[in-house]
Amino acid sequence: MDPDRMVEDALRQMRAVEDFQARAAAMVGRGEALGGLVTAEARGDGGLSAITIDPRAMRTPAQDLGDATLAAARAALEDLQQQTMAAMQDVVGDEVMDALTGKTDPTKLMAEAEQKFRMSADDALAELDKLRRQGGY
Repeated sequence: MDPDRMVEDALRQMRAVEDFQARAAAMVGRGEALGGLVTAEARGDGGLSAITIDPRAMRTPAQDLGDATLAAARAALEDLQQQTMAAMQDVVGDEVMDALTGKTDPTKLMAEAEQKFRMSADDALAELDKLRRQGGY
């Protein structure tokens, strides 16, 4: 177990999280309805930032126009969510994303992580024991 490598790994992971946060904040999800006559945009904070209704859509019955506006907004939020999940996958990896999205059993992932942790802890204890013996303690 190399402490320098552990620090490098932690710093790399922190940079990846910071990069993800910056990318997520800059993302824009887009959606449309009524053949593009109604469009919506959602920003990285999860809120809607724009809804545009083409004047030709005003001929549409009010209920249908309202439904189309909701559909465009939902599509924009879904697009943003897909972009966010793709960016998150770059940070956490395929295994974690599969567990988060239900593609794999999260208990299996946790068991594997626990096993890796135990192995790392055993390695660390062995290294400490080695250092203790070398130091005459």
